[in-house]
Amino acid sequence: MYISGIGRTKFGVLSKSLVELAYESMFNAINDSPLNISDIDAIFVSNFLGGPLNSQLHLNSVIASLLPGLNIPIVRVETACASSSVALNQAIYSLSKFSNVMVVGVEKMNGTHLISTTDAISMASDNELDSKNGLIFPAAYALIAQQYMNKYGVSHETLEQISYLNHKNANLNPLAHFYHKEVSLQTIRDSPVVATPFNLFDCSPISDGAVSVIVSNKRMSDRDVRILSSEISTDCISLTQREDLTSFKATKIAAKKAYENSGIGPKDIDVLEVHDCFTINELIALEDLGICNPGKAFELVETGDLTLKGSVPTNIDGGLKANGHPIGATGLAQIFEVATQLRQEAGKRQIESPEIGLTHNIGGVGGTTGVTIMGA
Repeated sequence: MYISGIGRTKFGVLSKSLVELAYESMFNAINDSPLNISDIDAIFVSNFLGGPLNSQLHLNSVIASLLPGLNIPIVRVETACASSSVALNQAIYSLSKFSNVMVVGVEKMNGTHLISTTDAISMASDNELDSKNGLIFPAAYALIAQQYMNKYGVSHETLEQISYLNHKNANLNPLAHFYHKEVSLQTIRDSPVVATPFNLFDCSPISDGAVSVIVSNKRMSDRDVRILSSEISTDCISLTQREDLTSFKATKIAAKKAYENSGIGPKDIDVLEVHDCFTINELIALEDLGICNPGKAFELVETGDLTLKGSVPTNIDGGLKANGHPIGATGLAQIFEVATQLRQEAGKRQIESPEIGLTHNIGGVGGTTGVTIMGA
């Protein structure tokens, strides 16, 4: 299995519509690939908020309207923030029947007037146990941060360093939400409190954007990237049902399967993209993926191991924190970055000679996790 084409839009507060963003990323992916649009056998569309924010469900048929006369199978996939990694996973499975499948992840989160964005995003949590009791996502992850920091003695300064590093990386990525927006460590420290211990710069932004990826069952060119493993796992959705708030079981299960099926181990990873919707989740992800032992991720921050020239370059595109978080496109943005790195086409943010990359994408508060391992 191979990635034979990638394309994305800029992330941020954008003027284009949901459909215009999807089309731009699809166009860019086809242009990046040796294939023509007529070579695509099926499409999986990843989108979370098209209904509540854009009054547009049945998005698969809307995408079909962009491709008159093609009439191929098109399916919409929704698993909250993990939608596009699950869509990619399903596209890979479909290669037993099809030759070339496109995955389109898209979200338009700004400039909408149906319901509040906070209320819409809360639909990814347990409505009865969490949302009705006021536990919106910043509050939920703040509870997790409190538990983690108390358990391992980690201070907010570590979270500030994570935010600062990701913003520095975003300034090397022209498509990032925070590209050319200088964010100092002092700015991060002085930003307003959102939910203790989080301040504004612990939280990923509300982003618009789209990413498309083409997967093929045969190598199409020398630029193709191999997909070594794609695994999905799910867990209960409410924090009230979790035994441990400092680790996500679904991530551990998906990672274990991905390592076993690919023959790759944590020490083999050259470039890593993790789901840092809030800064605390970068620490938890590093531990759940086996990059380090529980409670030790802060050491990777302090030693510089996560930087572009470190031993485990992480979120070099800026991560969700600064590259942006257009929910339905987020997992594919991670795939886009790792594929770009493995092709050695990342320009100023290119790491040295990567061979293996891993992406980690979660939905809700660890309710769904997708882990994908890729090779040059």
